[in-house]
Amino acid sequence: MRTQSLAIAALANGALAAIPTVSVPLHYYYGGGHKIATNLVNPVSGKEVEVVFDQGSENFWVFGPDAINNWGCTGLFCPGQCNITVDPFYDYPNSPTASKPEPFLAQFAYGAYTKIVQGKQSVNDSFHFASESGLTSTFDTRVAIADYMQQRLMDGGQCIPAAYDLGIFGVAPFYRTSEWNTTGPHVRQDLLERGEISAPVQSIWFDEAPAEWNGTFTGNAVFGAIDTSKYTGELVRVPPVKNDRLGASVGYFVAAPTVRVKNVTLDNTDLSSRACMIDSGTQIDDLPISTSALDAFYAAAGLTRNSVGATSWPGSCESVPRNLTIDLEFDGVDGKKALVKIPLRNYIRNYADREPGFCSLNIDTGGCMLGAPFATAAFFAADDAKNEIALAQGGISKKGSTPDEASLSLTIPQ
Repeated sequence: MRTQSLAIAALANGALAAIPTVSVPLHYYYGGGHKIATNLVNPVSGKEVEVVFDQGSENFWVFGPDAINNWGCTGLFCPGQCNITVDPFYDYPNSPTASKPEPFLAQFAYGAYTKIVQGKQSVNDSFHFASESGLTSTFDTRVAIADYMQQRLMDGGQCIPAAYDLGIFGVAPFYRTSEWNTTGPHVRQDLLERGEISAPVQSIWFDEAPAEWNGTFTGNAVFGAIDTSKYTGELVRVPPVKNDRLGASVGYFVAAPTVRVKNVTLDNTDLSSRACMIDSGTQIDDLPISTSALDAFYAAAGLTRNSVGATSWPGSCESVPRNLTIDLEFDGVDGKKALVKIPLRNYIRNYADREPGFCSLNIDTGGCMLGAPFATAAFFAADDAKNEIALAQGGISKKGSTPDEASLSLTIPQ
């Protein structure tokens, strides 16, 4: 029912042992509302459900049949006047491998309770995931079935739905602490407890950027090992920090990096947050640049604002230079530095060419959030047992690259 990779690794005593891993193919579409994601394929119909691959949360849920998306009121737990039936959805009643649903009361909140997801059941199944690269992966796990979502969005009276997530595959650590307890279902913990992987580690990378500015980015995630062949330069440990915003430290947080463009160093002393969340489930990068340095940033990168104030390139999206990067330098352990260069073109995602003469970018400033654009250029590794995070320059592999079994490690290399 499942597919897993077996990698050969040398142990300290010279013996050979198999490292069990589970991989998830990833992509990042052009267009409104998209984040780093994978497609859950319904086994009978073949219909795909785009599921967000989210470093910023830890649970796995997806909408089932007859689920409702509600909006139209901005008050907390205030039902709006707008409802639609979610489609596409995970059709577990027609899955030949799905278990009988079990009672599981769930409530997941996102974005400071701007989105609340609820459900009453969970299902075990053999899930088939696919991406635009042509890669697929199948493995057994448990998912919460969502039947209702409430979004705190105003409506002008026409009930036109905004983009919304059809499911979230959380890959943040599994928590049992005084600060936070994971409710689940937690895919990586489930795989670990069943012996499908042998360590709570993961590595995430993306391939080379697509040639077209509106093309699809492709990548991969490996649970249970670090693939040391998918980055260039040194993989540097970056100390984790606590979330300094409201809420618990759920996910991966590092100190704000220094931002440079064309060797111009941009001030980051005045930020709304100094704890930088690495979150593939967020659409934008909120770059740690002080308001006082915004003009210098725009001048160095050749940027402007469009008519609604969004950070933009002053020209067509095709004219955005391929070799212009935003460089993030992180303080690593032992005095080392981790450098990730993000091509400016990687920020062209959300209906960027709607206004003639401007190419809007998924960039904000003044805080610190490293979202989906950052994921396209960074190689990310984490060892949850040791509370370690490591970063390197990614975006070097070819489209559809699979884990290199000879390059897998159970730990972040020294």
